[in-house]
Amino acid sequence: MQGLFCPGCKSLLAPGSNRCMRCGMTADGLVTSNQSSLSSIQERRAPEPRLVQSENRDAPYMPYEPRGCQLDIICDIRSFLDEGRHVVIESGTGTGKTIVSLAASLQHAKATGKKIVYVVRTITQTDAVMKELRAISRIKSVSGIALTGRNKSCPLFRGTSGFEQIPSNVLSMMCEDRRNKSIKGQAGGCRFYDRLKTEIDNIERYCRENIPSSDDLDRFCEKLGVCPYEAKKLLLKKVDVIAAPYIQILNPDIRESLMANMDLSGDPRGMMVIVDEAHNFLDAARGSETFVIDKQMVDNAIDECPTYRDPTVWEEVRLDTFLNFFKVCIRAAATEKLGFNEHDYVFTDDFIEDKMMAKFGMSRSDLESAVERALDLGEARTERLIDSGENRTSYVEDLAVKMKAWFSSGSDRFVRSIKTDKDGEYLVATCIDPSEISRFLNTVPGTLHMSGTLKPLDQYARVLGLGNNPKFRTYPSPFPAENKLVVYARNVTTKYDAMREDPGMQNRIERMIVDICDAVEKNILVMFTSYNYMRSMRPYLERHIDRPKYWEESGNQRRTAESLARFKSGHNGVFFSVLGGSVAEGIDFPGDELSVTIIVGIPFPPPSKELKAMSDRYDQRYGQGKGWLYTSQVPAVRKINQATGRLIRMEDDRGVAVILDHRASRFAKDIGAVPTDDPVADVIRFFSSASSRRST
Repeated sequence: MQGLFCPGCKSLLAPGSNRCMRCGMTADGLVTSNQSSLSSIQERRAPEPRLVQSENRDAPYMPYEPRGCQLDIICDIRSFLDEGRHVVIESGTGTGKTIVSLAASLQHAKATGKKIVYVVRTITQTDAVMKELRAISRIKSVSGIALTGRNKSCPLFRGTSGFEQIPSNVLSMMCEDRRNKSIKGQAGGCRFYDRLKTEIDNIERYCRENIPSSDDLDRFCEKLGVCPYEAKKLLLKKVDVIAAPYIQILNPDIRESLMANMDLSGDPRGMMVIVDEAHNFLDAARGSETFVIDKQMVDNAIDECPTYRDPTVWEEVRLDTFLNFFKVCIRAAATEKLGFNEHDYVFTDDFIEDKMMAKFGMSRSDLESAVERALDLGEARTERLIDSGENRTSYVEDLAVKMKAWFSSGSDRFVRSIKTDKDGEYLVATCIDPSEISRFLNTVPGTLHMSGTLKPLDQYARVLGLGNNPKFRTYPSPFPAENKLVVYARNVTTKYDAMREDPGMQNRIERMIVDICDAVEKNILVMFTSYNYMRSMRPYLERHIDRPKYWEESGNQRRTAESLARFKSGHNGVFFSVLGGSVAEGIDFPGDELSVTIIVGIPFPPPSKELKAMSDRYDQRYGQGKGWLYTSQVPAVRKINQATGRLIRMEDDRGVAVILDHRASRFAKDIGAVPTDDPVADVIRFFSSASSRRST
């Protein structure tokens, strides 16, 4: 869960966002431009599929000549959606997940009068949706729009000092104030909103004729002097497909606004939802309800208390007294619950709440009322701050929101813990049951969840809480199976106990990496389970690998992106990275940009009391053994499959993945791996046989 929080201020990062909206820091720890990201790397594209000359009667919204099992996928999805079912699909590389999901869903939605909300992990991934809609528009009338938040599409405040650090709720209040002034014809309105009414027809025509990407639509609107965000809001009710980041449906307030703008307030029966890269959606859903209360947040709120007049929160209890004792309770929890050299403790009771109630003689409802009063005070100060030009939320509001969440999180939906680091103690409430989004999805008559790495499908549906007997389907890649080989070495492991007992284990692994790199003159990607493992092996690998070497730089996306671009442009380099990072997922390596992937270790999540508590709860809820499966094995398998999937992105791609850890035998079938005693020989044979076939 660590990646879900800002490394600077520990605020929760919005799903799909790499930047903290409170302090402006990126998830990798840098306050830098979004343009210096891995997504900016130029990809070599696969050949464009062949467009159909006439409409396919079985799949009228399929613009390309179907290949492999695409027609089967479209037929299955459409049939299940017509029944109002949830559909959970794993579909291999090359099956065209975006186009088949759109082709099937449009056929269903057009017949039933529904709108499609297509949610993706990042804003840039909406471009692929718009691209496929443009292809469909060549044979059928279809429309779509890529939706972004105010922080990306607001031209009025973009030049404001510290714009990227303005919290989204504050930016919303600022925009609403300007918009209301424009509506009333008052001074100080928004000039971009003022032109919306006269230009909206031009914008709608542009969207229907071009189905633009989000950036293209933003630029078009700004050339007309119109606010892109407000224009998109008006167009939502007029388009067939809305592509948007996960946060648009995960956040209840944002989702309510989205549905209101679609003319579907409180009635999700008029929509269907497609979840792209569904293997990421569970973590995003849990992360949207997970939160942290740290020492800095509490101290900031306490320091702000003298600015309030008559700040009582309950009877004679003053705001500063209330918050100061909350801080005392956190410190007491750390002192009483954490043993020597322990850094986390999972609460099994309401330790914080009980101490607060005992101190002030409160009942549970009194405690909740006091927090509500603190929240009211904080919100009033936020309004004053915005009026004075200080564009931020009040610190008391920030803390009161989290306190309210903490006092309502004492259920089996959350694992609540206290932790310590170099900055002090802090509270964490980790969501393990994302029931908020589950309730919403189960009111939608038809949702589609697709990924290339989603098995076991029933685990995904169970944890996400999908009801109404969801349908599961798995479809193979149409690419030749012999083009990819996955092997695991039987005689090495990175398991901590084994490495401690056998001091020579690390060196054997290092020598295997070097030997594989020496065996073939091809681009090789070496992926470690952590930066610590990579750092520990780096000196040996630097000395013994005599070819261009590139390293993922922790905390420096710009340098990583530059190194990755040089690696992809060559043909005999080695790139060293970490599993679960941006290189393992989201970057394509078509053709000879990547031929060998070496995975060092198994990417199980690091053990912790929090993880153990989650595992125990899953055992109780889903059956003995499911805890380990759901919290450790399944995430590891998905990460491995994502990493090995980088090898084959086009039909003629060929590649080998070598897993240097015998523990892969536990789930070899799930990752398509076979054992080996000599991975170097296997790599050589694989490429030698390919050369022989080409020569004949």
